[in-house]
Amino acid sequence: MGSSIFFFPAFTGQWIGPAAILAWLVAGLGMISIALCYTELATAFPQSGGPAVFPAKTLGPNAAVRRFAAYLEGTSYALGWAFGVAVSAWYVANYLGAIPELAGIRSYTVAFGLLAILASLAITLAGIDVTKRTNLFLTAFILAVLTVVAGVGLANGDPSTATPFITGRETQFFAAVGIAITGYGAWTVVPAAAGEVKNPNWTIPRAIVGSLLLTTAFYTVIVLALHLTVAPSAFQRDNLVMVAPLSAVVVDAGLPLFANYLLPVAALVAIFTTMLVGMTSASRVLAALAERNLFPSAFAATSDQTNAPYVALCAVAVAAAAVVVGKQVIGGIVLAALVGTVLPYAINIASFVGLRVYRGDISAPFRAPGGLVTAAIAVGFLALLAVGLSVDYPIAALLAVSALLAGYVLQYTLGDGPTVEHTT
Repeated sequence: MGSSIFFFPAFTGQWIGPAAILAWLVAGLGMISIALCYTELATAFPQSGGPAVFPAKTLGPNAAVRRFAAYLEGTSYALGWAFGVAVSAWYVANYLGAIPELAGIRSYTVAFGLLAILASLAITLAGIDVTKRTNLFLTAFILAVLTVVAGVGLANGDPSTATPFITGRETQFFAAVGIAITGYGAWTVVPAAAGEVKNPNWTIPRAIVGSLLLTTAFYTVIVLALHLTVAPSAFQRDNLVMVAPLSAVVVDAGLPLFANYLLPVAALVAIFTTMLVGMTSASRVLAALAERNLFPSAFAATSDQTNAPYVALCAVAVAAAAVVVGKQVIGGIVLAALVGTVLPYAINIASFVGLRVYRGDISAPFRAPGGLVTAAIAVGFLALLAVGLSVDYPIAALLAVSALLAGYVLQYTLGDGPTVEHTT
């Protein structure tokens, strides 16, 4: 349960109106088809940095193809999370400022964003056990608060408020789904840190699929409550809905303590948990690339006490801080969705197909229902998202991918040469 639900509904509501309810539901269901493929891969190869490991292990007999796919998967995934951490940090001041006594803090967005990144770095450097316990405690609080928001919105909402149901261009629906899907990405920490998961064959499928089903239900009901409470026209103005959309659900419901304090605190907690997940996931993937000589070797360095990849963690923190300082948040949201979500997911759907076709020697403890049909559904879903997102930001996406390709050329030319993954 991440921070996206506390601010992304403002963008999806602005783009397509109440049809955002369907966009969040479709995003969750589409993500489940992707996650089933990842779950089979993660139980077949329960190693840390899994998203970057899977292509290297499965994508056919050509070692060069496998290495390149692993690099592109890992770097795009890490880039997406760096933007995700930055976007989360950017909203710290907004939700702190929603507390009446702290309204002036909204003028210090960059400063509080950098403080949030620094705090997240400190916890993730302490290791996976500390990160896990912190997340469990904070997520329980988030769930309780969101349950109240949903209840208030459904009880006090009016179906007539959700009209007109669709606004904006047709392609913006898929762009809205693409933005919403980034809110469902926290489960990828499981395959990313699979080497640190106890009893992976039992834990990984339940963690991934169970969390996605619950999150899809929660997010859809929350967005429904929002659009039963707030008219589409409100999303076109610079007001509370665009700064802190969920606050608009409860602000007029006679719950001032909840609206002014508990909800902003829950949003801040969700922001923090998302940053912890993002930094944990991205750093493990970068370390896995470095171990295979697909990234500078320094990124493989880990702490003897906590096993945390401290160089990779610091690099993700610095990248996120650069986005915050540069105030590139809106472009960051789209790049996180297109380059950091659609691209790496597509590569690992191909890895799933490679596992089924080329790796007959591997018997995964979990088998994705539907097999290659599920993979085809996932690919079709990602293609629609890519089209919807690329319509408005094609140049930014091309520049990001070009930078990743240039990085591969530099590492291949100046590095020690990629390590070959042996497959049968």
